[in-house]
Amino acid sequence: MKRLIVTCLAVTFSAAVFGQADDSGKKVNMGIAYQLGLNFTKPGTKRIDKDGVGVQNAFGLNININFNENIGFATGLEFDFESYKVSMNTLNGSNYYLYSDSKIIQEEDLNGDAGNLSKYQVFELTGRKYKNIYATLPTMLTFRTNALGDFRYYGKFGARTSFLVKSTRNDVGNIFGNGATGANLDAIEANSTAYPSTSSEMEGMKTPYGNDVSFIRCSLGLAGGAQWNFTGNTMLFAELGFYYGLTPINIEGGGKNRTLFNRTTAGNDYFGLKTTQTQFCLKIGILF
Repeated sequence: MKRLIVTCLAVTFSAAVFGQADDSGKKVNMGIAYQLGLNFTKPGTKRIDKDGVGVQNAFGLNININFNENIGFATGLEFDFESYKVSMNTLNGSNYYLYSDSKIIQEEDLNGDAGNLSKYQVFELTGRKYKNIYATLPTMLTFRTNALGDFRYYGKFGARTSFLVKSTRNDVGNIFGNGATGANLDAIEANSTAYPSTSSEMEGMKTPYGNDVSFIRCSLGLAGGAQWNFTGNTMLFAELGFYYGLTPINIEGGGKNRTLFNRTTAGNDYFGLKTTQTQFCLKIGILF
């Protein structure tokens, strides 16, 4: 990840130098940008509820290709550092997962081993915070006004396609005392005083095979802003954007990434999470 960031910055610096050396400064503008966004998460299942507003911090290389004075194409490479939270709905009862050390036990892990639950501990999940890192490729058409003094105003329409680089989760909920294990689920579910619960936070929990965060995310959006040509071919810009998530960020999946379950008379009812996301973003940057 660090190498990717260093490479991006190096390319940006080279592009800036190249852009300043270009006397025309009209066909291609390159530079760096920072984006602050608000993430509004929408649950796709009644098993979870949204929990507040998440945050996005993004930076990277921006490239504007100008077809003519008024129409162009905006792309680049940005790294998005995002967070959002969900809370668990108890409509179907308490929500649990089994774990061993920092490893969350997936549904598929229990195939052929369902009778040996005593080696796993139990966690009752009440809320989860996701921290995701994406590499994003914006692909947007740009429509600009003619120069009005030192300013141009523009609008954008297109997509932001993101690829997951890393995802971590911090879980809040309850752990159970007196040596409670997966074999004691019936007694725990019955609120037995033999296994008292304690509020706890589980950080850095991992699943070995799959992840309930989708590898790819695509958003469709609109943005509008202004460019200030303050010297030569150098411009400062600021824009506001709205992006609607076309694809889910959390996927329900199958046995490889389902870890959560409710207790039923038939045993553990495993389920996955599903969410989509809408973003409002402010981007500022410099182009050469």
